[in-house]
Amino acid sequence: MLDLGGGSTQITFLPRVEGTLQASPPGHLTALQMFNRTFKLYSYSYLGLGLMSARLAILGGVEGKPAEDDKELVSPCLSPRFRGKWEHAEVTYRISGQKAVGLYELCASRVSEVLRNKVHRTEEAQHVDFYAFSYYYDLAASFGLIDAEKGGSLVVGDFEIAAKYVCRTLETQPPSSPFACMDLTYISLLLHEFGFPGDKVLKLARKIDNVETSWALGAIFHYIDSLKRQKVPAL
Repeated sequence: MLDLGGGSTQITFLPRVEGTLQASPPGHLTALQMFNRTFKLYSYSYLGLGLMSARLAILGGVEGKPAEDDKELVSPCLSPRFRGKWEHAEVTYRISGQKAVGLYELCASRVSEVLRNKVHRTEEAQHVDFYAFSYYYDLAASFGLIDAEKGGSLVVGDFEIAAKYVCRTLETQPPSSPFACMDLTYISLLLHEFGFPGDKVLKLARKIDNVETSWALGAIFHYIDSLKRQKVPAL
């Protein structure tokens, strides 16, 4: 499962390759008991890499702090003619786009800086079937990559194609959201950092077998997180 929230992003799957278990950094594995069996899951939540927190980092802001001297945050990832205010975590920032040549390349470069050395890449992930939820679904639906009601499948490269198109047409065809270029570029590069190739198929859904996934995902991630927080009793 892949989940992209506002403040964090999560990746969870059941490893089948012993090398994945051996190469996983501390905190990336957890034991889950289900149906009288114990499963060892690869699961990690990256705090600060959710879409809203990533927006702030890309803009050059600091989480929970107003911009110094109310400085305007300027980014090539925003629509060039956009100037306005954006609120995140109860802090309001003045933001604007910038006119430049090669907006996608400039935006991708900035996003890459934000993601550099932040995500652990596991080779096995590219061979696992993944469902993707939350902002993955919302962005894909907003730009016609999947059916907004039924969901669907796409390849990781579809996000990159959409990002390049939106970023390169910002001046002539401004999108409804000033963050469109930034958000699509971020998702595209985040998936790349996880180790997914461009032809990797992802299934995007709000429901699985007619069951809403939002509450179930929250419960699963909360349970996994609680397992990680449990302290081993002293001997």
